[in-house]
Amino acid sequence: MVGLDGLLADAEATHRQMLGALARGEAQAVREIVRLRTRFATLVAEILAAIRIDRRLLADPQLAEAFEDRFFLVRKKLAEHQAQWRPPAIEADAQGYRRSVNELAKVQGDFYLWARNSLAELRV
Repeated sequence: MVGLDGLLADAEATHRQMLGALARGEAQAVREIVRLRTRFATLVAEILAAIRIDRRLLADPQLAEAFEDRFFLVRKKLAEHQAQWRPPAIEADAQGYRRSVNELAKVQGDFYLWARNSLAELRV
């Protein structure tokens, strides 16, 4: 079983792959993004489970609560984004989709940075 750190790294890498597919603008980019969204959804479920059993977070209930709260906000933003941007909408308004992706990327990037830093402080 992959631990929380590994799952967060996988989720961040998957997010970066989605951004890369969008930036390339290839004809199959939408199909690639949808495939990566599916992978990301699996990682989200695994991260939720890992947050609840991570020994570092179990030892620090305040941090565990902060993790769940912050991750909930990321999931909420992601769900709103995905609901708005189905494949036909992406194809119809690529610039609007890019703007939305950039806003989501900021939220996700902030979370991953915070999570890495918070977990690194606990390793001491």
